[in-house]
Amino acid sequence: MAAVLALVALGCPAGEAPRPGVVVVLIDQLRKDAADRYLTQVNALAERGVVFEEMRSAAPWTYPSVISLLSGLYPQQHGADGHPTDTRLAHFDPEVPLVQKRLKAAGYATAAFVTNPFLLDWNAFHLGFDTFDPHFIRSQGDRRYAASVFAMSSMFADSVNLAVRAHFEARPLAAPEFTYIHYIDVHGPWKSAPFAPNYENAVRYIDGKVVELYTLFRDRYDGDLLFFVTSDHGRALDDDLDVGYGPEWRKQKASVHDFNLRIPFAILPGKRVPQARRIAGPSSNVDFVPTLLDWLDLPVDPPGPGISLLPAILDGEALPPERPIYARHSAFGDSNDGVVHGDRKLVRFFDVATGKVVVRHVFDLVKDPRETRSVTGDFPDADAEVEALAGTQGVAYEGVFRDASPEVEEQLRALGYLRDDP
Repeated sequence: MAAVLALVALGCPAGEAPRPGVVVVLIDQLRKDAADRYLTQVNALAERGVVFEEMRSAAPWTYPSVISLLSGLYPQQHGADGHPTDTRLAHFDPEVPLVQKRLKAAGYATAAFVTNPFLLDWNAFHLGFDTFDPHFIRSQGDRRYAASVFAMSSMFADSVNLAVRAHFEARPLAAPEFTYIHYIDVHGPWKSAPFAPNYENAVRYIDGKVVELYTLFRDRYDGDLLFFVTSDHGRALDDDLDVGYGPEWRKQKASVHDFNLRIPFAILPGKRVPQARRIAGPSSNVDFVPTLLDWLDLPVDPPGPGISLLPAILDGEALPPERPIYARHSAFGDSNDGVVHGDRKLVRFFDVATGKVVVRHVFDLVKDPRETRSVTGDFPDADAEVEALAGTQGVAYEGVFRDASPEVEEQLRALGYLRDDP
């Protein structure tokens, strides 16, 4: 009888095994190669879990990327994006099927700890979380934020981890739990940071903080957890903006080059997680939702462009090498998209006013992984492929751009916004 009561308490019908705890840790602006070099403690754990080697984001900046991660939809489908020409951010439809809402409906207790102003409660991101804690930063509302929104005394991971620990220590485990934690340390700003202010030190600092969380949740769930570590996008380093055809097209967080798109994706050890599995082949962060729901035996409704990676995780099945991987940026005066197919990548740049393609490049990712020179040669059906993926594929939610109040406009002008943004 006690066993039956325990299963019911964890949100499982009698006769079914309890569901695992699920934790998603997102390290804002952490590119894949930096994670490989500097996340030494996390990587040591990941060596005993699952690592995806070719994960890409569906967008090169936070807002559309995170909503793609947690909805399984491309930006043009979920509508969480920036305005084509000004600094406004879309209010996305509350009906967008975010994974926290799906898990809450399945009996999970849900919580989020968020340090990025794009994801505060001015939009629908908080819906579906029983606990939503954004107190680490100040909100600038539905406009691109300035450095002044960050609270230097509370924005870093030490404060986040304290809040996470306090939250869970005050709550007995009574249901399966889903937790989303969004760190801003690697993104910055780094004034008053608890580490020497540069990108490498920020990554090394967050490394230990992720391990702290992993230990907390591993112990809380007695090892029955799915603990994901990933990022939303990368950033330019060294001469990434200057090589090839230069900064007119190669832009930090505003172009679909791989220095913006390649992100880490690892599942740390747990009772249900295979050991020492490294998975090559094309994958996208839109694959997270169908993978997690498949793992938890929950329906994917509506279906999106992502695929379940579970066969690769559990059985070592190869990911389909012919699968195209799409990414898009369309905000703040820049518009471009691209598709990776095998060792080739097509990138298209658009005129914002007319929507017409003004520049088209094809890259050989084996010979030229930094995408510095356009090549000629076969890329079968690339244009048709990218056109098909750029559509809504029958699933679309409308984002709404709202005008600022006079008070907010005055504040934004005082911060240097509503003019050309540097």
